[in-house]
Amino acid sequence: MNTLNKTLLALLTVSALAPSIAQAQSGSRLCGYVAIETPTKIGLLYEARDDDSNYHYQCDQAIEKTSKSIQNNPQLKAMKWNLIKRFKCEEVGNMGFVNKGQSPDICDSMEAHNAYKVMKQGTANATYQKQ
Repeated sequence: MNTLNKTLLALLTVSALAPSIAQAQSGSRLCGYVAIETPTKIGLLYEARDDDSNYHYQCDQAIEKTSKSIQNNPQLKAMKWNLIKRFKCEEVGNMGFVNKGQSPDICDSMEAHNAYKVMKQGTANATYQKQ
């Protein structure tokens, strides 16, 4: 297991905040961080549902845990990260995570109430790894 994967294991606890699983649909929002000024785009993201009663808490917790993981890892800390706080899935997709002609709704490849590492390099399709 590489250093990045070890660091991202901390995101697993975010998934426990809302254990039910739902496919991405209207009302999904993303919280976390993205590094998009590198050849490989990286998203450390949690998909929340804006109709959940604890929606704001879920996002805040995901952001806090991700921030700590980034700060505690020299490799991640050296990268430039952009805060994603309750962004629509399409907004994040359009930050370089989809190819021209693909749907920008990256939540279609995710499940709500889960943390993901999303990576995209060049013209290859993005990969989604549930954390």
